[in-house]
Amino acid sequence: MATIISNIEVSPSVYVIKVAGQWAGAMGQFYMIRHRATQGIAITDPLLSRPLSIHDQGDDYIAFLYRVTGRGTALLASLSVGQELQLSGPFGNGFPVVDPSESVALVGGGMGVAPLLLAAKHYRQADIYVGFNHHSFAVESFEQILQDSQQIHITQGQHTNIVDIVDPRLYSVIMACGPAGMLQALATKIKSLHARTLLYISTEKRMACGIGACLTCSIQTVNGNARVCKEGPVFTAEEVNWNDLSHM
Repeated sequence: MATIISNIEVSPSVYVIKVAGQWAGAMGQFYMIRHRATQGIAITDPLLSRPLSIHDQGDDYIAFLYRVTGRGTALLASLSVGQELQLSGPFGNGFPVVDPSESVALVGGGMGVAPLLLAAKHYRQADIYVGFNHHSFAVESFEQILQDSQQIHITQGQHTNIVDIVDPRLYSVIMACGPAGMLQALATKIKSLHARTLLYISTEKRMACGIGACLTCSIQTVNGNARVCKEGPVFTAEEVNWNDLSHM
């Protein structure tokens, strides 16, 4: 069990929930999370935990960024300081640790910014690109850890695309998370510019167990089917089948 120390709405229907304690985990990994049963709410409501990537982590806390999209996340949003969560994890492979000499960019679209804050803490020299269709969120958290405000680039609005302002030729490694269309556009741009950039993408898919048993989160890769929760959620752009990802 984990005791909630804050659960703050940072944008309409978008929350950051922070719980106390020393929790293992690395950038790009995730936990399976659910509320703890309280009076009037059964432990099986909803039946499955929700996979949430680690947004932030410190010596005495771990935090998750989430959007209210259904029953499970609505229950999370209703929790207050002092109440408890059920957490299991960390799961997944996470983003790679690359040589410090590599030039790194982090690219996130919408809720795809969730795992990038912890990555930005590791790659403090990285350039950050974040795009939002409507309200922005988590931007201040990025600004607080960057050494130079020029490192962060933001687009906002349905007619703008964060990929448009990324020049992959400037980077040897890009780590990205967001809608499949955004990730594919980034991969296509790298290829069209003949950039030698290695693109790592963090994928998302519905899952039941988080430990590779239920196979619900399987996707097609060049090496056969892979489980997002076990072999992923991070894959190289060359590994995945974009037609399969676009149907998630």
